[in-house]
Amino acid sequence: KMIDVLETTAFRLVRGLAAIGLESPSIYLLIVEPDAADIFRTDLTAETRIQLGAELQTLTVEEVLLERLAEVFAKLDRNVVLITFDRWRQDVVLTFDRNITLVRNGALLLLASQEIALRILTAAPNLRNRITDILEVRRDLAFGGGGA
Repeated sequence: KMIDVLETTAFRLVRGLAAIGLESPSIYLLIVEPDAADIFRTDLTAETRIQLGAELQTLTVEEVLLERLAEVFAKLDRNVVLITFDRWRQDVVLTFDRNITLVRNGALLLLASQEIALRILTAAPNLRNRITDILEVRRDLAFGGGGA
């Protein structure tokens, strides 16, 4: 294990977001096994709708266009935005690191494998300092057990 982190489920994560509210900024780095990412995203979408009455905004790191980064942060206005880092994009990570003060309210969730999460933490000290929590989503904790 790269670092000692707490394990969570989509239900627990969204329950925590509901408790603190979306009026203030929160940034979570979520570590997931790649084969459990789709199950977690599906569960997170449902829990966001049920517990917060909001729609989860989802993007892959490929869909994050640097010239339109302000739009990504604008979507955070009292919302939940999930960005899946299914591959390493240093340009995106460094831009987030330089512009992290643009996160004013809402929840920004960064979903990544352990390897990519470690690279994010290493490459982006400003982002690392603003992270509310680092949580690990285990396959067996995903909705419905997540399979074998």
